[in-house]
Amino acid sequence: MTTSGQQAAETWSDPEFARSWIDRDNQGDLLDMPRRVSAALVAQDRPGTRLVVDVASGPGGFLEVYLDEFPEARGVWSDASPTMMDEAKQRLARFGDRVEFVIADMTDTGWLPAGADVITTSRASHHLDRNSLHAYYREAANALAPGGWLVNLDHIGPTDAWDARLRGVRQRFVPKRSTKSSHHHDYPLCSLADHLSAFVAAGIPDVEVAWRAFITVLLTGRKPA
Repeated sequence: MTTSGQQAAETWSDPEFARSWIDRDNQGDLLDMPRRVSAALVAQDRPGTRLVVDVASGPGGFLEVYLDEFPEARGVWSDASPTMMDEAKQRLARFGDRVEFVIADMTDTGWLPAGADVITTSRASHHLDRNSLHAYYREAANALAPGGWLVNLDHIGPTDAWDARLRGVRQRFVPKRSTKSSHHHDYPLCSLADHLSAFVAAGIPDVEVAWRAFITVLLTGRKPA
């Protein structure tokens, strides 16, 4: 596990912090659309999807959308936090044995099953530095089946000027999260250009920003068939 991965994992493994984060999470409505957009894009291209792997899944909201979109698919939930796993098991209980649960940090990807149709992650890669981000995309791409999809919904780091502008406007539309608790970030956050170049370096040049709101983007890339 990388240093940044270890720092993040230690924070999210604290039950009190993890539950506090879930209680204070104010982005559910904002992120519902990009989650569904990504699932629709995959369904349009790969309607026979059978295996969805959600990395750093947290409470399981992203995986839930995909399992609804693909009723015949099974999902793999993964996260470093046992508390998040407990929350996700409740949220995903209606899918029964379609869901497998794996405790793993996103910087330890040796467990990823080969031949996944889709690998998703959400609001987690911003904990990674540039080298770790490239490594994650590379290893995730290797685990995808030919023609599979790599999806990331996360925060990116614009220039200082644009970061200030976008965060300032964002407060008018999205309630500000309490700052009572904090968790590790590597600043500056990786830029959009960093993410796009990492997709290409991982062997997925067919990548696009399918949705964006302020500093949060939906990156969707299709591995060559």
